This record gives sequence, C-alpha cells and structure tokens, in this order.
Amino acid sequence: MIYSFTQNNYTIMKQFILLAFLTVFTSNVFAQDDLAKKATKITNEMTEVLSLNEEEKAKVYEIQLNRFQEVVSIREKYKDDSETRKPELKKVYKRLFGKLKKALGKAKMQQWADYKREIGRE
Repeated sequence: MIYSFTQNNYTIMKQFILLAFLTVFTSNVFAQDDLAKKATKITNEMTEVLSLNEEEKAKVYEIQLNRFQEVVSIREKYKDDSETRKPELKKVYKRLFGKLKKALGKAKMQQWADYKREIGRE
C-alpha cells in the first residue's frame, strides 16, 4: 500500500523539522553563553588581580573566549581519540600563555603565575 501525505501530515513534518532545528540552534546559543560566562569570569579575576585597564581587559576577554571555543572544538573533534586530544589541548594552553604574555607583558604574567600558585591553581 502506498502511503500518501496529506496536508496535515506535511504540516506536522514541517513543524518537527523546525523544532529539531530550533533545538540544535538553541543548544549552541546556550553553549556560547556558557563560554562567554567562563571568559568573563576569568577576565574579571585577572582584572582584579592584575589591575588591568579597559584595553587589557578587552584583549584578555577575547583571548579567553577564543581559548574556550577552541577547547570545545578540539573536544568534539577528538572525543573518541584521547591520545590526539590531549596534545592538541596542551597546544591551546601553550598558545594561551603566549597570547596573554604578548597582551599583558612578562611582569603581569609572572604576577598571574604567582597568584595562581598562591591559591593552588597551577
């Protein structure tokens, strides 16, 4: 027996596809919000500890947000390959230090390292 779509079935299918698209899109928006919150949190902490000016704060936020986005991308790409994922994540953290050092200078990065060591977060 051949099944024919009625207008009602077609409408239901369109609604289902739209709902599926919105679900995926919304989860991506929430994920981006979480990354922005993480970047804001660490930026605020660095601003307080290092007495950053507005320009430095903006640079640190961008660097941190890009870092979190890159980490998510690597974790998704290599979710089943931990031997590749670990070195890729290490590269991100090494680049992070270099970018922050370039934006803030050696003295402030030393101050940040001292602070992290002091609070036990190396």
